[in-house]
Amino acid sequence: MPRKNREYKKGAPHRDSRKFIIVAEGVREDEYFRYFNKLTPRVKVEIVEREGGKSAAKFLLERVGHHDAKFGIEPEDLVWFVLDVDKWPKKEINDLYQHCTTDANWGISISNPCFEVWLHYHLLKSIPASIVTAAQLKANLPKLIPGGYNKETFAQEIKVAAVNAENADMHKGHYFPEKKCYQDLFVSQSVTAISGK
Repeated sequence: MPRKNREYKKGAPHRDSRKFIIVAEGVREDEYFRYFNKLTPRVKVEIVEREGGKSAAKFLLERVGHHDAKFGIEPEDLVWFVLDVDKWPKKEINDLYQHCTTDANWGISISNPCFEVWLHYHLLKSIPASIVTAAQLKANLPKLIPGGYNKETFAQEIKVAAVNAENADMHKGHYFPEKKCYQDLFVSQSVTAISGK
């Protein structure tokens, strides 16, 4: 008995990994997030490159627009803006936040005053009261880990950092963190996928 000829229809390719597009202001942040590509095949991290040193908050949207035009951003991709508060006017940060509220897959993660706050929470439950400024936070890292920064060591402790940062944030509903806090939107929505567990 002859088999029925079934018409084959090729569907759109299915991607079983989660893509995170990171638009960060600093090189250290780029290195940190890029490392997650090595930890699990469930996560694909793309770093939006800086063009002409444009790292200010007001340029981050422009940078993601160029990335979209060049590589494309799919509706299911997660776009995260990662920035500090120690350099940029609060109005620029607020404008970026307002833009992110218009797309469910776009978010903003803010360290106050700098990214090193987030790094501290990988190793500490709380940051000592005597450490307040960005310079002090950066100077303290070598006391916690030889060399002061090792992306492999830090990235593998992301779940610990998520818990510690969330516990430190007394105003979880507000997008702008208090001093010595890392706003936890990125943490709460992305840690499971990024850690691959």
